[in-house]
Amino acid sequence: ASAFYPSLGGVEELCRQLAMELMRQGHGVIVLTNRWPRDLPATETLDGIPVYRLPFRLPEGSAKAAINYHLTHSRIEREMLAILRAHKIDVLNIHCVSSNAHYAMIAQEKLNLPLVVTLHGELTGDANNAFGKSAQARATLMRSLQRAELVTACSARVLADAEVFYGGTLAAKSRVIPNGVYLGDFRGIRPYTRSRPFLLGAARLVHQKGFDVLLRAFKESVAGSYDLVIAGDGPEKKTLESLAARLGFEGRSIFVGRADRSLMCSMFCGCDCFVLPSRGAEAFGIVNLEAMAAGKPVIASRVGGVPELVADGATGILVSADNVGELAAAIKKLCGDMVLRHRMGDAGRGRASQYAWPTIAARYVDAFTASGEKN
Repeated sequence: ASAFYPSLGGVEELCRQLAMELMRQGHGVIVLTNRWPRDLPATETLDGIPVYRLPFRLPEGSAKAAINYHLTHSRIEREMLAILRAHKIDVLNIHCVSSNAHYAMIAQEKLNLPLVVTLHGELTGDANNAFGKSAQARATLMRSLQRAELVTACSARVLADAEVFYGGTLAAKSRVIPNGVYLGDFRGIRPYTRSRPFLLGAARLVHQKGFDVLLRAFKESVAGSYDLVIAGDGPEKKTLESLAARLGFEGRSIFVGRADRSLMCSMFCGCDCFVLPSRGAEAFGIVNLEAMAAGKPVIASRVGGVPELVADGATGILVSADNVGELAAAIKKLCGDMVLRHRMGDAGRGRASQYAWPTIAARYVDAFTASGEKN
């Protein structure tokens, strides 16, 4: 995994839940991830998952970075191979191509293991545009696609983007496996409450997530009768808080920062509807799926893989990205119609059941089996 707990994000949560479900189904699983920040423990067990952290360095960047790589990469490789041998690993699964992929491909070669590369929108979803800026990142992604026995993607849009980058079809060795959800996470939960009903937004607070658009749309729609709760952290947090103050949302908006799993589930269950106003191409939008699993309607931008999940007019409303007026109209429509909210919420819960983790994990196991047959 490119990142894992205590880091919080869609890929981290996806990997955690996939590992837990695979273990429930009787498979042995370990997570190998980058040791960053460096003061994190080299190994620990989280939710029953053995987690190993290694400083996955690349020979790129400053002279100091290049020197560190050449001084340490042999030791890091030895430690990684020893871990994989000790656990008698049968298959390697990369989640989100980064420096982790460089080391996974070394393990593939040294241990003759099948490699499955799982894509999460690396080319369009990275707020830092790593693949646009870094020739090393692009080369690592290309080699990963070439070397993989099988490529999976969380949406058809992500797979299509990968094929454009690859310069040809991946059809012979690719499949779409969407993200999963545990419906039980949202049953029997005490809903998060405020003195007024509230809208919920949740994601990393970066420009591409469009929370400034949400604040302005909230001002134009229901700011007088609703509160707005935004969960997440990131470089735009202070800017967004300042914008909320300028818009006069004192007491009406709350930025809760990083939210743990139980708080997020509680907020999903307590909101009237969930809003993800992304500017960029969302690979999938796992938070949309979680809102649907909680029985809540979704308002989201019509970008990336989102339309593959959110059925416009049935489980939510899709709007144009970066369009305050459209978003405000959608918020006003849903907040003003309780019957519509309940109908869309019920439909969303039904649709979310198709993404239950036992089913999705079984599709991964089938992919792992197929990769072993090709190896």
